[in-house]
Amino acid sequence: MAQKINYFLTRGCDLLLAPFAKLPPFWGILFLSLLTSLFVLVVYRAVSSPQKVKDTKNQIKANILAIRLYRDFWKTIIGSFFKSLYYTGKYFALNLVPLFLLLPLLFLLFVQMDIRYGMRPFRPDESITVKAGFKSDIGAANVEILPNLHYRSTMNPVFITALREVDWKLKAVQSGSTAIAITVNGISVQKNLIIGKNMPALSNKKMAASSLEHFIYPAEKLLAASTPLQYLSIQYPARSISFLGLRTHWLVYYLVLTMVIALALKNKFGVEF
Repeated sequence: MAQKINYFLTRGCDLLLAPFAKLPPFWGILFLSLLTSLFVLVVYRAVSSPQKVKDTKNQIKANILAIRLYRDFWKTIIGSFFKSLYYTGKYFALNLVPLFLLLPLLFLLFVQMDIRYGMRPFRPDESITVKAGFKSDIGAANVEILPNLHYRSTMNPVFITALREVDWKLKAVQSGSTAIAITVNGISVQKNLIIGKNMPALSNKKMAASSLEHFIYPAEKLLAASTPLQYLSIQYPARSISFLGLRTHWLVYYLVLTMVIALALKNKFGVEF
């Protein structure tokens, strides 16, 4: 089930972002921020009460103002303090319902954005660490990484028995889209590898079983059930997004743009935050 959901979401995001494929990544982030803002506003309008939120905010302000105005009346100060705490709690409670509806869906979007904007392909001459995790004890497993024109091995495999893991060090050689292939007791297992400037959706780990963790790595299909591996992983380098000379993580742009757009449009939707 997780694999089917991930396949649908990944293909859907590919189609949604296709018009921005040749543009700088900032514009794709801006587009997704706009869609997120509209979605958040629609959900808030449907399930929240703008008047209750506004009245609660006014109560918080009124009690804070009372503390400042009646500094010589300790009973008023104490009463206003606890009332401000009560209305603050009520304010957060009023926002819980839309947040509970939004967070799971936004999490799936965050994952889809991270595999596109949070990492980049390896460059020639960069080091690649490959980790193969086993379902059971390694024992006397015959594990071998197959040669490839796009990379070369720089270290013999390291068997970490306590972690049930075998590690390799590779070096990227030439640009292209390929696969890291290893054999385990004659069974071949592959993991996608991108080297160069191509910017598809990337995945650090290929899983063997459908689980919640698979939602974090949606770009590749699951390993076959017959394989002795639990996962096959690499770690793509982190990526920063540049716009008008500012380079930062994609999430900073996304959150700032989403908040600015949502606040700018909230009155048109009749929404109160």
